[in-house]
Amino acid sequence: MLKNYIKVAWRHIRQNKLLSIINIFGLATGMTFALLIYMWILYEKSFDAFHVNKDKIGIVVQHVEFNHVKSSQSVSPLPLYYELKNNYPEVEYNTRLSWIQDESVISGDKKLVKKSLYVDPDFLRMFTFPLLKGDVNTVLNNPNSIVISASMAQALFGNQDPIGKTIRLSSKHDMLITGVMKDIPENSTYIFDFLGSYEFIMQTNDFVRNSRNDWGNNFMMNMVQVKENASLAGLEKKITRLITEKDPKLKNRMVTLQAAADWHLYNNFQNWKIDGGRITLVRLFSVIGIFVLLVACMNFMNLTTARSARRAREVGVRKAAGSTRRQLMLQFLSESMLTAMIAFVVALALCLVLLPYVRHLGFEHIHLHSFNLNMLGIMLAICLGSGLLAGSYPAFYLSGFKPLEVLKGKVNSGKDSGLFRKTLVVSQFVISSALIICTIIVYQQIKFGQGRSIGYNPENLITVRSSDDLNKNYQPLRNEVMATGYFESVARASQPMTALYNSWSDFTWEGKSADLDVSLNVILTEWDMDKTVGLKFKQGRGFSQQFPTDSTGIIINEAALKVMGFKDPLGKIIRLGSQQLHVIGVIENVLLTEPFKPVAPLVMIFTKDAFNNIFLRPKPGVDMKAALAAVTPIFEKYNPTLNFNYSFTDRDFAAKFDMENQAARLAGIFGLFAIFISCLGLFGLAMFMAQRRTREIGIRKVLGATTSQLWLLLSTEFIWLVLLACLLASPVSWYAMHNWLEHYEYRINISWWIFPATAILALIIAIATVSTQSIRAALLNPAKSLKTE
Repeated sequence: MLKNYIKVAWRHIRQNKLLSIINIFGLATGMTFALLIYMWILYEKSFDAFHVNKDKIGIVVQHVEFNHVKSSQSVSPLPLYYELKNNYPEVEYNTRLSWIQDESVISGDKKLVKKSLYVDPDFLRMFTFPLLKGDVNTVLNNPNSIVISASMAQALFGNQDPIGKTIRLSSKHDMLITGVMKDIPENSTYIFDFLGSYEFIMQTNDFVRNSRNDWGNNFMMNMVQVKENASLAGLEKKITRLITEKDPKLKNRMVTLQAAADWHLYNNFQNWKIDGGRITLVRLFSVIGIFVLLVACMNFMNLTTARSARRAREVGVRKAAGSTRRQLMLQFLSESMLTAMIAFVVALALCLVLLPYVRHLGFEHIHLHSFNLNMLGIMLAICLGSGLLAGSYPAFYLSGFKPLEVLKGKVNSGKDSGLFRKTLVVSQFVISSALIICTIIVYQQIKFGQGRSIGYNPENLITVRSSDDLNKNYQPLRNEVMATGYFESVARASQPMTALYNSWSDFTWEGKSADLDVSLNVILTEWDMDKTVGLKFKQGRGFSQQFPTDSTGIIINEAALKVMGFKDPLGKIIRLGSQQLHVIGVIENVLLTEPFKPVAPLVMIFTKDAFNNIFLRPKPGVDMKAALAAVTPIFEKYNPTLNFNYSFTDRDFAAKFDMENQAARLAGIFGLFAIFISCLGLFGLAMFMAQRRTREIGIRKVLGATTSQLWLLLSTEFIWLVLLACLLASPVSWYAMHNWLEHYEYRINISWWIFPATAILALIIAIATVSTQSIRAALLNPAKSLKTE
């Protein structure tokens, strides 16, 4: 029987080639995007899942309130580590963690720039980063020992055994290799090339060493693993009490121990609570994937029920010959399953073809060759589920024909099936229109964030990470850079313009309320900073060598001015601990971090040390390649341990919109393909209706109907369906996007014109699709169509 079902199904696919191609390609397109989205979601959810103890490991997240604003930070004070280690029996392991993104490593004539983490020995006991060589219990016991990755070992030593060899770090520290670990998986929150001991930081950094008993200084990460009979939730309540007891000034704060399993997806806090993060994107694309697949399945149902009259006699004969309704349902379901299997094969081929072209959209880590049983099972479930869903209604509908009426030619395939088809067409275009509306709103939100004033000029601004050698030789380096003739100014600061390194709370000024908890973002800098980065002054000026007193000067932004309440700020005294600083300038708010959040109060303080970055401002219109080529040997001359490494500030700023851009691009692509699939269905329906009304069209033409009148007759029904779909899609998409925008403090108001514009676009696409068949039918010679009567 099954063999007969498959043979009949294959026969029908071959007899109706065009409609079968439309069905298969439409279903394959929906499956393709469902598979791509599923593989992407699987990858996103796999982050840190390889850690055996991921649910028992937590990072200390402090929730603080400064300037009447609640914020969250994953840095905490150094003495918390010792308290957790010595006085809390529920803690099995704990570690401090600090990282350096670009650290120079030299071995013989090889010099590399690598990412490093400095941790305690418990780190390798907590996290599942397997060692290929070395003992997990001893590799980090010595402050000058390091554990390198397998790829780093290969790059430095080839096939030689690296254990016991010495490498030079940051051109001044000799480090002993005591272990080799597997390369860090790409789905790890923390990506690094080698591990160092945190005791090395304690020995070499005076600031860190002097912070051992300072509960108010937050600069490092604390991670803990609780014992089997303990919980992270129970421990975090104790930590909150501990911090406030140790320093009474640390009021208005809470502590969360965020489990490692949540680090990647739930990475956004607002008002001290988790407010989405990457999980928002995962949920969004899950819904989009389901909807795109639904559109494809609706397409299949629509076209199958539309040609039901052609299958009526077959159903009647089969029922008269003794077939039960169950057998007929199995027959039609087998046809849909065969179509789905063919579509699935096509979908796999489309995935292979499309993957190279969508890697820049967030699919760079998706690989079809990395099959596992889970992925294979889900893929088969998508295939079988699509076949069953697409074939369910046609199977129920067609198997319900009454044999006596069918064989007499009394097939009522119009009223019920027509209503169902209209419902499917409307549903398809509701989904498609909603996706287009959402895409437009997401793009508007991105443009809104990109268009806000950021308080400086990032265009072509070059940022170079500094080092001890560059800081020591800064003046001759600066002179040689300026002598190239390509640059108009050079400056240095404690941080890049797209990040925040310092936030201090020990500022006071005349008139400051005693109960006001204030934290000011701090940039340490010196001469020419204002000219190099293009600061925009509202009052006063930047640091100048013409004014010796600028060594105690301070520049504040508008947000800081608002907090301080100065009416005439220039010359006002601001105290930093015991140090007195006088205000020399007020600048526009400088956006350093989140592009969709309000700018925090910021001050710039003059200093002669603590510089991490050097900024180069090219002259307008210079050849950038030539400029970079000119300064490369200068930087390498004064920094021989590192190759010249730079970044453009405008590109670093653009990277802040990566998640929103990814959402907009993918939603747009999926929306267009949903419309494409819907239009495939419209094309098939229009073709079927034109064929069914061939004689009617011929008679109307004989009676004098024009081509335009016939086109309108055949197209009107579809036009009304698309308009109804757009009408239904508008409130649904408005509600969804209104809720999405609530996650952003700096956001747009949804424009009314988006909804009619989307309706017009959908209408144009639908009319163009239907017209290909309507006009063809209207132009048909009536004599040819009436001959068959």
